[in-house]
Amino acid sequence: MESLNLSQFSRQDPEKRGVGDSAQPPEQLAVGDLARCCAEETTKFLKQSTSNDRFCLELFRRAIIRRDEAAWQHIYQQYAPLVLTWVTQHQSAVQLLGQEGGASLVNAAFAKFSQALTPAKIGNFDSLASVLKYLKMCVHSVVADEVRARQARQYEETLEAVEHEPSGSDPADDVVAQLSAQRLWAIIQEELNGEDERVLLYLAYVQGMKPGEICVQYRHLFPTVDDVYRIKRNVLERLRRNRRLRNLFRQ
Repeated sequence: MESLNLSQFSRQDPEKRGVGDSAQPPEQLAVGDLARCCAEETTKFLKQSTSNDRFCLELFRRAIIRRDEAAWQHIYQQYAPLVLTWVTQHQSAVQLLGQEGGASLVNAAFAKFSQALTPAKIGNFDSLASVLKYLKMCVHSVVADEVRARQARQYEETLEAVEHEPSGSDPADDVVAQLSAQRLWAIIQEELNGEDERVLLYLAYVQGMKPGEICVQYRHLFPTVDDVYRIKRNVLERLRRNRRLRNLFRQ
């Protein structure tokens, strides 16, 4: 399916375009008939032919305002191929498309769309082009979210690997592992800034707690696991540069 430039479309005058084949107003149609008319008009729209937006707008209104599950099913079936096209065209999507071929991203895009487009907002959309443009924005949003999530997971895995390096690979790690020594602790305390760093170092290296456990039990200091890793990384970097620790380690 070719990429669609939604910005070139605007609401068309119903008097100048082919009003769907149904003689009934969209509001009076059963959801199945409404979906059929919407599909026909969407096909015209995608081919850049004259089309009637009223059927599709009514289908979206029923899904969003009435929470009509049947309407949502028709919307998903009708626009999932278009959403998948947008996903695959995204510059960051190549690394995300696994064996499911982007199905999870398609589902995530529709989920975000249904949550973001509230009944109060749907009245602001007066054309099919504007609705689809919003749906496309949701696609870009979920792809960007997934890219960030994967990068965060890779970052955590890297940090975990560093933490479990063999003893002796890093002077700072070797020193921190011996916190029971009073002299070492006194030097390390001088490098710590604030309660969060002191608590984190004690929990991680004395109590042996994992980042996830620390985050759960001390959320007032570490709102997210990323905060645990960030603070730990900053402390270790300072310890690595501490000359007295390095000299003590050599001795």
